[in-house]
Amino acid sequence: MRLDLRRLAVLLALLFFACARLGAGPSDVRRITIVGFSDWHGQLEPVPVTVGGVTRLLGGAAVLKAYFDRERSQNPGGTLVVTAGDAFGATPPVSSFLEDVPAVEAQNLLGVDADTLGNHNFDHGLPRLEKLMALARFPYVAANVVGPGGRTLAPPSHVFSRNGVRIGVIGIANPETPVVVSPGRVGEYRFLDPAPEINRHAASLRRQGANLVIVLAHIGATAVAADGRPRGPLDELARAVRGVDVLIGDHSDVSVNAVVNDVLVVENRSKGIEYAVIEVEYDLAHGKVVGRRAVHKRPLADAIAPDPALTALVDGYLIQIRPLFDQSAGEAAMLLDRSRAGESTLGNFVVDAMRAEYGTQLAFTVSGGLRDDLPSSYRPALRPLRRPQPGYAAGPPWDLVRGDFFAIFPFGNVAVTFRIAGRTLWEALENSVSQGAVVDGRFTNEAGRFLQVSGFAYRFDPQRPVGRRVTSVTATDGTPIPADDRMWTAVTIDFAYYGGDGYSMLDNGTGTTRDPIAEIVARAVSQRGNADARLEGRVTAD
Repeated sequence: MRLDLRRLAVLLALLFFACARLGAGPSDVRRITIVGFSDWHGQLEPVPVTVGGVTRLLGGAAVLKAYFDRERSQNPGGTLVVTAGDAFGATPPVSSFLEDVPAVEAQNLLGVDADTLGNHNFDHGLPRLEKLMALARFPYVAANVVGPGGRTLAPPSHVFSRNGVRIGVIGIANPETPVVVSPGRVGEYRFLDPAPEINRHAASLRRQGANLVIVLAHIGATAVAADGRPRGPLDELARAVRGVDVLIGDHSDVSVNAVVNDVLVVENRSKGIEYAVIEVEYDLAHGKVVGRRAVHKRPLADAIAPDPALTALVDGYLIQIRPLFDQSAGEAAMLLDRSRAGESTLGNFVVDAMRAEYGTQLAFTVSGGLRDDLPSSYRPALRPLRRPQPGYAAGPPWDLVRGDFFAIFPFGNVAVTFRIAGRTLWEALENSVSQGAVVDGRFTNEAGRFLQVSGFAYRFDPQRPVGRRVTSVTATDGTPIPADDRMWTAVTIDFAYYGGDGYSMLDNGTGTTRDPIAEIVARAVSQRGNADARLEGRVTAD
């Protein structure tokens, strides 16, 4: 009897250790696929991008839909399609001219499951934003946008069920939105610090039974380190959050795929030229994530059949706008491009046109107001035109159409002439270079406040503390412009003059509203015969 008890004890011990090794029972792993795209900006048509030395078309609504459908087919019942703000706002003419209704209708057909609020969603104020949100057949989420009395523009989160897994999705707007949009466009809404709101709502979602927590944040990386880790606000946010499985960033047109603080962090290039497929394996039986990975993909327009329904939608809107936007507007001797980290050829052409139009001593504009190159990615119907896109005649010179100017200036900004003191100009220039930093020995910057200038030049040292970076300012004739009370005549855009992008120092009551910037630049092309510019050392980083 004693021997049997010993044998029983041994058998029970063996059974215990076997169970311990096997866990609480067999695994039940479910695969969740998240398809994410960033900063789409209503890019309904494909974008020309140089791939392997060859210009090819990427993205566009109908092409993206075909790719997204293919991703869905790989995991039926387990896929979410998401984006993190600015899916409309700062859009090409085919959408912006029609108050961005085409962008939201395209999102509906794309099968977007969730979106949050980007800064450009507020460009035309709350009434238009609320109208477009009501048009959407998917939820917006925004945990950190709060009005008086706790009023919200959108719920903080939404819970989806995919493949039996409950997925809590939290939305986060960029906390700098009130500064980077025109004053008054956000009404009385406050944009709270993201990390505490994420942590609070993530904990609440877990208590309510969410298995996974995904964050859609309109916050981006400023750069990517050699080890693949993001730098800047997106990295800081990832290190501050708790209870989050995947953080999907936006806002800065940077490709990110890294694990930070045990959070999978992903961001895509903008305008639909790249999307991410994020795979999360969740063991439902053991209640834990057992695998996470992401891969970026390029939606090449010539490698897939575009979706017919979205093709028809976009073609219908193009028919409406092309009689206006396909009108000839001169030619460009070269491709004029943009930069937010230095002087640019397009920037020089624009501010020179503004200064010549009104005969001021100085001119400047924010780089973020230039939304495309010249010629732009707008695609006229006439294929014999010389355009730097597949399917058109070769150049240069390049043929310009009116749609180019509306692609570059989608906000409807107008010029403002005013008088500015030297000390105020220095203060404005300090604001211009306040956001950038030196990364791997090179000044980098994604902030739209960086100024393009005419009639003067300035130097700055990005290694110096913010507020003390500008080292010299000189007029075109070499005359120093000191930080004193001497007044200069100037022209800028209304967005900057009235305080957008932190330029609250400019509105001194001397401003006079003038013409739309798009019309000023179009006239300059007509008067000069073509668009041409070169870099002249107007902005120099020491």
